[in-house]
Amino acid sequence: MLSCESSEWRARSYRNKLTGPQMTDPEDRWPLPKYNPGSHYHIHALGVIAVTYAGFQRSVDYLYAFHPRQQKLPDELIDLYYFSLSEEKRVNAVHEIFAKYEKDNDVNVAVDNVLEYFQWCKRTRDQILHAEQYPAMFGGKPNTLYLTKRLSKQSPKSGHMGFKLDDLRTIADKMRAGIVQSADIHIHLRVRDTPTNQIEARLRAYKQKPLSPPLSIPAPLVLSSTPTDSSLTF
Repeated sequence: MLSCESSEWRARSYRNKLTGPQMTDPEDRWPLPKYNPGSHYHIHALGVIAVTYAGFQRSVDYLYAFHPRQQKLPDELIDLYYFSLSEEKRVNAVHEIFAKYEKDNDVNVAVDNVLEYFQWCKRTRDQILHAEQYPAMFGGKPNTLYLTKRLSKQSPKSGHMGFKLDDLRTIADKMRAGIVQSADIHIHLRVRDTPTNQIEARLRAYKQKPLSPPLSIPAPLVLSSTPTDSSLTF
């Protein structure tokens, strides 16, 4: 017969499978009291930004491989060339490969848009995740995460950013929108020239589906000379 403690553990495990572990555990205060990197919810949002951006980056990498594979190039050579490039040049390589081989202007417009959107995501992610915390005790608002970052690798001067929780979550959501848009292009390319009876059942609806409208490119994140709220507008 199960004990009450065992039954409670099983119930909690089942709930976690459905909803994920709770974000706050009153018994888990790490990294406090040794140091305080900021609000738990702000730091969680930064983590979501990091992993969501990585997914978007991988999706852009897959875009590059489509036309070389159509040209029967082996994956080893595709990867050898593409991943030898810097991250900035990889984006240019995707532009160039579609400009050379893609005949559908609507696809080229969609690819150019998602790459421009990716560049916004990359610049925003780099500004945020390459920054350090600026303590709110120096006159900041308690519900805002303040960050500071050198203006460039060659400059000792710093710029400042401040984010409310909704700002960070919106940035992560926008990166997710980029993943969805890129996936839409991938699927369109996969099914457009394939007979319907050879398409996986779950993808057949995409055969007649037009490409999604272009994404709106948000304004760039601008660093301030003094600690202040973010200048991002969405």
